[in-house]
Amino acid sequence: MSKIYKYFSNDVIELVFQKEGFCGVKCSLPQDYNDPFELFLGMDLNTPADLLAFYNDIISDIPQSPTTCFSKSPIVSPMWAHYANNHTGFVLEFDLERLQEHFKGNPIWDVTYRDAPSEHLQPILQRAAVLKKPRHSYALQEYIFVESYFAKYDDWKYEQECRFVDIKRVTEKVAGNDILYIPCDLVTGIIIGSKYPKENIGLAQEIAEENELTWYELVIGKSHPKPYMKNESKDVFIFSDSDILIAPNTCDSCSEPLVAESDLCPWCSITEAHEDDAVRSNPFRMLNSMGLLDSYMKSMGKIGK
Repeated sequence: MSKIYKYFSNDVIELVFQKEGFCGVKCSLPQDYNDPFELFLGMDLNTPADLLAFYNDIISDIPQSPTTCFSKSPIVSPMWAHYANNHTGFVLEFDLERLQEHFKGNPIWDVTYRDAPSEHLQPILQRAAVLKKPRHSYALQEYIFVESYFAKYDDWKYEQECRFVDIKRVTEKVAGNDILYIPCDLVTGIIIGSKYPKENIGLAQEIAEENELTWYELVIGKSHPKPYMKNESKDVFIFSDSDILIAPNTCDSCSEPLVAESDLCPWCSITEAHEDDAVRSNPFRMLNSMGLLDSYMKSMGKIGK
């Protein structure tokens, strides 16, 4: 069972679950994408002017379809920063296969990341422009559609994005926005951010219980290299192999997931003896005890100026 994830700010949680039995997800048009250069990825601009003109005329007929974006990971820190208000928001987990079945005919595909236009587009354009047969122009437009909606520059690779494109017009207009209503039984979990407002945690837990969602809280650890999660019972989970899994090994003291085989994480392994030795070995403490620390720091600060 594959999962995909959607990042939200904390202030929309009630709006998202406003329609009973459904999760409402806002869609945008390609012209409103966060990457203004995204739609320019498809064509090599060194192409002759007559072919570029033909290409431009063909893409003008590509529809602006409501689109919403997901990620294949719930622990992408830049995503938490950009789309979940610096870890104060939340993430919803969806069952990808059931989404694809429910919205059959609407693509939910991975985004590909490249630093240059596709090498396959030029021959398709050349054939369509030279032969001027409808079937070749149709093939060109189909290829450009995929490029327009499902290709981005490498700079965005960290998002691990996949997209839903509403070509069957299943979204609904709500207050001027295109909203995709997803049955709640296709939503499998909710993860609140590490800085989620404490006064709203109870509401998030209530929504999780009402909609039979697994509830997690994101944790930014001291020694574990990636964010991890805890549930209401304080069980510890990590995101691994495209799934949220119970942590196989945790610190006996702080419960943080362990990378190496050990009983304690690196920070909890520090003993009082280690701390005492560090204090005795610290040269700054020695200088301070002799009243020389300030002058030493000032003199060192002047070096190289």
